[in-house]
Amino acid sequence: MRILVSRFYPRGVKRERFDLWKREASPTPELLKAYRGGSIDWTEFEKRFKMQLKTQEKSIAAMKELLELSIRRNITLLCYEREGQNCHRQIVKERLASLSHKRNKN
Repeated sequence: MRILVSRFYPRGVKRERFDLWKREASPTPELLKAYRGGSIDWTEFEKRFKMQLKTQEKSIAAMKELLELSIRRNITLLCYEREGQNCHRQIVKERLASLSHKRNKN
């Protein structure tokens, strides 16, 4: 299952290219603006995004949904960043792995 985890819809991408769009599993517009504008570096962006995934209701709900989907089938996280660049997908993937590990312990 191909899941778009992008706050904004990427131009020129047809809806057939992915199965689900979970914008709540992406950084807030304010956080993206701060990072892209250069007012925070990747380390600070990563720290703030991890906090967002753990504290904001919509992000928590999105992560729970992604976790449930990943238990039932393979999922692929998509966004518009090129491979090799800093990308929030890796943070989402790590958070899902952490949630899965916690779930399996209980």
